[in-house]
Amino acid sequence: MHQEKVNVLLVDDDEDDYIITRDLLTDIKTTDFSITWVDNYDEAVQKLKQDIFDVYLIDYRLGEKSGLDLLKTGIEQGVRNPIIMLTGKGFAEIDHQAMEMGAADYLVKDGLNTMIIERSIRYALNNSRIVDKLFAQEQKYRALFEQSVNAIYITDQEDLFINTNSAMEKLFGYTLPELQQLSLSDLFAYPDEYPNLYQSLTTDGKVIDFEVRLKHKNQNIVICNLSAARLVDSEQNLLGYQGIITDISEKQKVQQELIRLEKMMMTANIARSIAHEVRNPLTNINLSLEQFSTEIEDRDDLTVYVDIIYRNTQRINELITAMLNSSKPSQLSLQPGSLNEVVEKTLSITADRVKLQEVHVELKLNHHLEAIPLDQDKLVMALLNIVNNAIEAVKPKTGHIAIETKEDDQAEYIVVTDNGRGIAAADLDKLFDAFHTGKRGGMGLGLTSTQNIVNSHQAKISVDSKLRRGTCFTIAFPKQKEFFPTS
Repeated sequence: MHQEKVNVLLVDDDEDDYIITRDLLTDIKTTDFSITWVDNYDEAVQKLKQDIFDVYLIDYRLGEKSGLDLLKTGIEQGVRNPIIMLTGKGFAEIDHQAMEMGAADYLVKDGLNTMIIERSIRYALNNSRIVDKLFAQEQKYRALFEQSVNAIYITDQEDLFINTNSAMEKLFGYTLPELQQLSLSDLFAYPDEYPNLYQSLTTDGKVIDFEVRLKHKNQNIVICNLSAARLVDSEQNLLGYQGIITDISEKQKVQQELIRLEKMMMTANIARSIAHEVRNPLTNINLSLEQFSTEIEDRDDLTVYVDIIYRNTQRINELITAMLNSSKPSQLSLQPGSLNEVVEKTLSITADRVKLQEVHVELKLNHHLEAIPLDQDKLVMALLNIVNNAIEAVKPKTGHIAIETKEDDQAEYIVVTDNGRGIAAADLDKLFDAFHTGKRGGMGLGLTSTQNIVNSHQAKISVDSKLRRGTCFTIAFPKQKEFFPTS
């Protein structure tokens, strides 16, 4: 029969007790015990540091120090293999203390025999192996938890955060202690979306790819897919929830950009069709009006109506021209230029309007920006539409508009921020659509034209807005030297 080899450290300051214990272990035929005896506390501490033994048998009485002191030292040093306490007489209090501190078992020498000590060691080793397996699994899943690129969280029954991984902290800007003061609902940018998630969790026990807008610590909105499931015990009692959050903001931006490009193409096609179908009848109407005007020169009562018809045909023609211009790619004359000059020229045009409205404009220019390929006149037109909208959105005297230029490794930026009335979330997706306007008497082509000019520069424009708090437009110009005109 194969014998299991077990290395034992026996710590006992009484040699007679050591011999008795050794003999008991020797009598066990199923196991080959290799016994190392230590008779003092200090040497025992050094042996514990080595952590090379399968099991430790420690006597309670070790001179000035006790076995409990040695047990505590072993646990603090990271000894994970089982430690069994031995004592001359049974004391319930010592037994309780030893087990609380992490002892695998507590044996009384007076009643010790081969069967008892063999069973104690066998159970302790089996439990130790189970704990090691559990520890290895925990480390494996902990690594998956911590190294996941997606945010992972665990909450309690009230959906208060218990634990999160580093990706969660990075995505939302909170530390773990800060998140542990919050519930999942606190991260919802629109609180009315949370009951829908909670209803699905309680009804189905899980949700998959629930699209939601969550908010960063700095209040920026992060568009996410959230998958979550209920955590229950063996009796199906609710313990809490676990979830995975995936940031899909960039994916959404790409999709929105594709939708915008499709809208622009559709608008261009519609504009060309309308121009063809409407301008021909308009031309006939205008020719007829000219002929009719010569015949009623002496009829003032009819001339008034002719003028009304003429002004409205001109208005229709202007609308068609504006729509055609806003939907077709801008013809650019690219030259090396500075975004700072674009901003300064735009502000010089709006200076009188800013002064009249008593709006405070804060200018933050990065004077280290490099020249990039741009059509300054066209960009001034594009930026002018944004700045004029900001002036109209803020209140006189208390209005504040910040215009900033900045850069990173990928791009240079113009950022226009105001503290105006803001834009409703439902209107953000339509902001650059032709003829969509919130201004009375407006044509709704200003921002369409702005986007057209920005796209022609191979740049990107984005908008973030909150009702009653303001709006921020960001235009990003890629640092691509190859777009400079070649000589």
